[in-house]
Amino acid sequence: MAYRLDLDEFDDSDTSSVDDCRTHFIDNLRTTLTILLVIQHSIIETASSSYPYFHSQTLTTFVFMTKTIVVGLFFFVSGYAASISRITSSTYYSTGRSDPEYVWRRTVRLLFPGVAYAVLGHVILWMILTKSWPNFFGSAGSVSTDDGYSTPMAWGFARFEGPVVHILALYAMDMAYVYLRPSRRGVIAGGVGTRSPRLEDARPIRAPQQRRNYRLVKIKSKNDWYALVGVALGLLSLWTFAVAASGKSEKSLLRLGFNLASYDTVLPSAPFQYILAYMAGIQLYQWQNFMLISSPYTFPAFFLAIVASVSSLQLAAKISPALEEMIHLNTPWPVHPSFIDGGFNFHTLFFSVWNACTFFAISATIVSVYAQWEWTRRDWGLVARHSYIPIWVHMIPVVVFVKLLAADGGWSASRGASSAPALAEESVAWRCFLVATGSVICSWFMSLSVVAFGWVLGC
Repeated sequence: MAYRLDLDEFDDSDTSSVDDCRTHFIDNLRTTLTILLVIQHSIIETASSSYPYFHSQTLTTFVFMTKTIVVGLFFFVSGYAASISRITSSTYYSTGRSDPEYVWRRTVRLLFPGVAYAVLGHVILWMILTKSWPNFFGSAGSVSTDDGYSTPMAWGFARFEGPVVHILALYAMDMAYVYLRPSRRGVIAGGVGTRSPRLEDARPIRAPQQRRNYRLVKIKSKNDWYALVGVALGLLSLWTFAVAASGKSEKSLLRLGFNLASYDTVLPSAPFQYILAYMAGIQLYQWQNFMLISSPYTFPAFFLAIVASVSSLQLAAKISPALEEMIHLNTPWPVHPSFIDGGFNFHTLFFSVWNACTFFAISATIVSVYAQWEWTRRDWGLVARHSYIPIWVHMIPVVVFVKLLAADGGWSASRGASSAPALAEESVAWRCFLVATGSVICSWFMSLSVVAFGWVLGC
């Protein structure tokens, strides 16, 4: 059954807080993305602790696919939420939210927490964890051996850097959205009315000066949409190729600060891919007839996109050793380069086109499924409403479970591979499953505990 996105779909049964007015499928999609992110980090950490016995092609492909899709979809979700919060006709917003109100709200929720965590929170959390539980978090000291392996302390420290760079980038996009698309305040029919003006309050009415509302494109037909998609894919492929071919993808000026994220390797497509995703999210409500795949075809399109993306990636990896090296996880450290052997060659060109097409195809089908499937449009409760907290804290249970389930206490360069017992591939895959499951459950438990603590303080 096909559903149309409607601004009146907000759950406003509890009017005690404006945050209760929300779109369920967006909450549910963000929850799924968060779970995928936790699983991705669980597999990466487990693979590095299992070196050199991690050889699961399935899990390796899964991690690379999530790296390609998840972060961009987070920006898409944020763009849609930003657009709805400024144009919705629900009861709370019926008087129109001004730009200063929106800017202040985003500053409190994004800028202040991001800066505070980057300056103090990250360091304080690291010090508490390493001092209180050194067996789990205190083994990231610098190690250097004759075989060339080393473990910089910065890598262990980077595990808990959180999504600070992405949060600050999102805040910058929100501010650009406000400047380029100023809101139009006004009472909407059916909303909560304000008090009637008294005669003595009457003043000469002065029309406010409106800033120009910038619109780059207008979509009026399917052909317009296909043309726009083609242009976007071409530009994204060119951007990715320019960054990857430079041979300095980690330090390229085109990364616009995203190379500061030292733990999560940011693909060469950033931040242009994130900007396009955010802009697409903003336009979803208005362009839903063109962007969303019709209900009978959503699941077949999703599986077709997965099969085409995975099969083409595996085929290219067999042809190109550099691409295979970039994908694989069988390394002693959880931090991997964003690109290898960049230049005008086959694997750089393939990756640039594959990344753009894969992100668009899978993202479009996933959004279509969540926006139209009855189960994903339901209220998933507190689990979905507070899914943003596990993004900040999930690395704590990941590291703990990796240490608890390590078959040999973790590999280290000083001991060498010969002292570690051989691990079957099934055993490593089973450990990945246990670490991911435990980390997801504990992350949400920590999230709901924080919410409960805040509720108690507010009583």
